[in-house]
Amino acid sequence: MKRDRGYAWVILIFLWMLGFAAAISRFVMSYYQHEMARDLSVDLTFISFTWSVNIAVAAVCSPLGGWLTDRYGPKKMMLLNALFGVMSMLTVLTFRHPAGFFLGLGLLSGLSGMAASTGYVVVTSWFSRHKAKALMIMTSASSLGLAVLTPLFVSNRDWLDWTTAFTFTLWITLVSIPLTLLIMKERKREEHEADPSAAESPPTAGRPRILPIAKEMVTSRTVLLVVFALFTCGFSMGTVEMHLMAIHRHHQISSVMFTSSLSILGLLELTGGLLFAFLLDRMSRSLALSFLYVFRIVAFTVLYLHFSASPILFSVIFGASYLGAIPGGILVAGEAIGHRSVGLQAGTLLIFHQAGAVLGSFSGGFLYDLTNSYQALIGINLIFSALSATGYYQIHRASNRRRSVPGQPGGASLKKSL
Repeated sequence: MKRDRGYAWVILIFLWMLGFAAAISRFVMSYYQHEMARDLSVDLTFISFTWSVNIAVAAVCSPLGGWLTDRYGPKKMMLLNALFGVMSMLTVLTFRHPAGFFLGLGLLSGLSGMAASTGYVVVTSWFSRHKAKALMIMTSASSLGLAVLTPLFVSNRDWLDWTTAFTFTLWITLVSIPLTLLIMKERKREEHEADPSAAESPPTAGRPRILPIAKEMVTSRTVLLVVFALFTCGFSMGTVEMHLMAIHRHHQISSVMFTSSLSILGLLELTGGLLFAFLLDRMSRSLALSFLYVFRIVAFTVLYLHFSASPILFSVIFGASYLGAIPGGILVAGEAIGHRSVGLQAGTLLIFHQAGAVLGSFSGGFLYDLTNSYQALIGINLIFSALSATGYYQIHRASNRRRSVPGQPGGASLKKSL
């Protein structure tokens, strides 16, 4: 149990602070779409396309980054991520032109996807007993950042434009580089070998075996269901992070309702994430994830109907389900194929999440320019969420069938049971 105390929590707090600061970019790309399009003399499709390219590049880089993290350690990947972040912001702020915007936010920022799985590697390396809880705390940072930044940015909109916000991001990234050098530490090998749970989370250093792990992932029907659910999660996040503010502004809700709903979304993402972390650590993870996607079905139904209370209700319901899908899905897949080369596994799974985010981000701008409505986008989210809820429930039922067969391990691998 020593593993879950002491310096592990220091590292988790640092990762959380980095995630909180990253919420600035999340807010800017969603809230300032029309202003960026006006200043750059482009349409919303270009803005959506640029952000979609960002997510696509991050998705392609994710497995490579996971492999590099396994081989060279998380600290080096975090420093490389910060370097790409600095180059991205400098390009956007120096070359205020569509080409500079696309190069900075579409390509250079997308290269930071190589560190997408780094946080998961760090947490699974340092934590054992409270793994799901620690993962949820780490991923909650961006949500709380959204809750805090939304009223702050909106109330100071007269001087706080998108270029000023990106300048803040640049300075924060620069400061994070020396802090990473000072704070981030690798677990010593002797500590790992003395840990009775070491078999679950092997050290990240070494040469991960790519082909055997890839083969196991492709042949496991459990992993394939997780892949679709993560794709769905990405599509939903692409919809919400890129287009939710535009959806509310399209329906001309009041500024008070606007800021309140987004702040509630951020707060509920945090509290809901902790709730699902509790469930993921104490009940069938696949069943908990099935419930999570049922929450999303209800949330997108409310958003599709869009009555007067829809912004608040959507924030409450969707926010409660926002954070659990990624860490939960990675843990379920890890149970199916074993906890080896965590960075490579997580990076490979995240590529499908990012692919969904690409489609969700781009589809919103494209469908709006085509139909002047976001209803089709919301409807697609409803269908995908329903399929994902069903898939996780199938995993849960298959796990129960295995437990009922004498001599069969309780859900350690569901490759053949589905």
